[in-house]
Amino acid sequence: MFKKISTSNQINIGFALLVVFLLVLATNRIDKRHFETVQHSLSTVYKDRVVAQDYIYRMNTILHKKEIQLLYSNSTNGRNAMNKEFQTLMDVFSTTKLTLKESKVFESLKENFKKLKIKEQTSANKEVINYLESLRTDLNNLELIQVSESKQMTDIAQKSLNNNKLISQLEIGFLILVGVLFQFIIFYRVKKSKNE
Repeated sequence: MFKKISTSNQINIGFALLVVFLLVLATNRIDKRHFETVQHSLSTVYKDRVVAQDYIYRMNTILHKKEIQLLYSNSTNGRNAMNKEFQTLMDVFSTTKLTLKESKVFESLKENFKKLKIKEQTSANKEVINYLESLRTDLNNLELIQVSESKQMTDIAQKSLNNNKLISQLEIGFLILVGVLFQFIIFYRVKKSKNE
C-alpha cells in the first residue's frame, strides 16, 4: 500500500504519527507530575499529620493522667515517668514538618511544659492544674491545625487528580480528532490519486 502512496503523502503520514507520539509523550510527562503531587500529598498527610495527631492524642492522655493523679491522690509517684514520656512525645512531634502557625503553638506548648515541671515541684495542685489547662489548650490548637493541614493537602491531591482526569479526557478527544483527520487525509488523497 505504501508503494502506491506518494512521497509527500508518506511525509504527511510520518509527520502525523510524530505529532501523535509527541502529544502522548507530553501528556505522559504531565500525568507523571500530577501523580507525583498526589503521592507527595498522601505521604505528607500520613507522616506529618496523622502521625502528629497520634502524638497529640498521647500527650493529651498523659495530661489527663496527671490531672487525675492531682485530683485524687497526693502521691507524686509516676510524675517523673509521665514527664519523661511527655518530653519524648514532644521531641518526636518536633521532627514532623511544622507550619509557621504550628511552630508558634508548639513553642508555647514547650514553654508551658517547662513551667509545669517547675510548678509541680514548688506549687499547690491548683496552680499545677492551671498549667495543665494551658497545655491542653496548646494541644487542642495543634490538633485543629492538623485537621486543617490534612484537609489542605487532600484538596491539593484531589485538584491534581481532577486536572489529570481532564487532561486525559482532552488527550483522548484530541487523539480521536487526529485519527479522524489522519484517516480523512489518507483516504481523500488515495481516492484523489486514483481519480487522476
